[in-house]
Amino acid sequence: MNTRVLRYEVPVDDQWHTHRLQGDIVHVAARRPDVVEIWAEHHGNKTFEVERRFRVFGTGHPADGVHIGTAIAAGGALVWHLREAL
Repeated sequence: MNTRVLRYEVPVDDQWHTHRLQGDIVHVAARRPDVVEIWAEHHGNKTFEVERRFRVFGTGHPADGVHIGTAIAAGGALVWHLREAL
Protein backbone atom coordinates (compact mmCIF):
# COMPACT_ATOMS: atom_id res chain seq x y z
CA MET A 1 0.00 0.00 0.00
CA ASN A 2 1.35 3.43 -0.92
CA THR A 3 1.40 6.10 1.75
CA ARG A 4 1.21 9.77 0.87
CA VAL A 5 1.23 12.91 3.00
CA LEU A 6 -1.76 15.22 2.55
CA ARG A 7 -2.39 18.74 3.87
CA TYR A 8 -5.46 19.85 5.84
CA GLU A 9 -6.40 23.35 7.02
CA VAL A 10 -7.81 24.48 10.37
CA PRO A 11 -8.95 28.12 10.31
CA VAL A 12 -8.10 30.41 13.22
CA ASP A 13 -11.71 31.20 14.11
CA ASP A 14 -12.43 29.88 17.64
CA GLN A 15 -14.38 26.91 16.21
CA TRP A 16 -13.81 23.15 16.17
CA HIS A 17 -13.17 21.69 12.69
CA THR A 18 -13.54 18.05 11.68
CA HIS A 19 -11.19 16.22 9.32
CA ARG A 20 -11.19 12.55 8.36
CA LEU A 21 -7.59 11.38 8.66
CA GLN A 22 -6.13 8.01 7.73
CA GLY A 23 -2.80 8.19 9.50
CA ASP A 24 -0.50 10.00 11.87
CA ILE A 25 0.03 13.76 11.87
CA VAL A 26 3.59 14.41 10.75
CA HIS A 27 3.78 18.22 10.85
CA VAL A 28 1.91 21.37 11.93
CA ALA A 29 2.70 24.84 10.54
CA ALA A 30 1.19 28.20 9.58
CA ARG A 31 2.15 29.82 6.29
CA ARG A 32 -0.64 32.40 6.71
CA PRO A 33 -1.79 34.15 9.91
CA ASP A 34 -5.42 32.94 9.60
CA VAL A 35 -4.90 29.18 9.07
CA VAL A 36 -2.97 26.39 10.77
CA GLU A 37 -2.06 23.52 8.48
CA ILE A 38 -1.78 19.83 9.32
CA TRP A 39 0.22 17.36 7.23
CA ALA A 40 -0.86 13.77 7.85
CA GLU A 41 -0.18 10.36 6.37
CA HIS A 42 -2.81 9.08 3.93
CA HIS A 43 -3.00 5.39 3.10
CA GLY A 44 -5.58 5.51 0.29
CA ASN A 45 -8.00 3.24 2.14
CA LYS A 46 -11.18 4.70 3.67
CA THR A 47 -11.29 1.76 6.09
CA PHE A 48 -8.58 3.53 8.11
CA GLU A 49 -10.33 6.93 8.21
CA VAL A 50 -10.92 8.41 11.64
CA GLU A 51 -12.95 11.56 12.22
CA ARG A 52 -10.90 13.99 14.31
CA ARG A 53 -11.77 17.48 15.58
CA PHE A 54 -9.22 20.29 15.81
CA ARG A 55 -9.21 23.89 17.01
CA VAL A 56 -6.59 26.64 17.07
CA PHE A 57 -5.86 28.58 20.26
CA GLY A 58 -3.68 31.63 20.72
CA THR A 59 -0.87 31.79 23.25
CA GLY A 60 -2.23 32.65 26.70
CA HIS A 61 -5.85 31.82 25.84
CA PRO A 62 -7.76 29.14 27.77
CA ALA A 63 -7.60 25.91 25.76
CA ASP A 64 -9.44 22.58 25.64
CA GLY A 65 -8.30 19.25 24.25
CA VAL A 66 -4.93 17.64 23.67
CA HIS A 67 -1.96 19.60 22.30
CA ILE A 68 -1.03 18.45 18.79
CA GLY A 69 1.48 21.08 17.74
CA THR A 70 2.52 24.72 17.76
CA ALA A 71 2.79 26.87 14.65
CA ILE A 72 4.48 30.24 14.23
CA ALA A 73 2.68 32.33 11.63
CA ALA A 74 4.67 33.98 8.86
CA GLY A 75 6.67 36.88 10.25
CA GLY A 76 6.66 35.43 13.77
CA ALA A 77 4.15 37.89 15.26
CA LEU A 78 1.56 35.18 16.03
CA VAL A 79 1.99 31.77 17.63
CA TRP A 80 -0.89 29.28 17.32
CA HIS A 81 -1.48 26.06 19.25
CA LEU A 82 -3.40 23.27 17.54
CA ARG A 83 -5.43 21.08 19.89
CA GLU A 84 -7.58 18.01 19.32
CA ALA A 85 -10.93 17.42 21.04
CA LEU A 86 -10.92 14.66 23.63
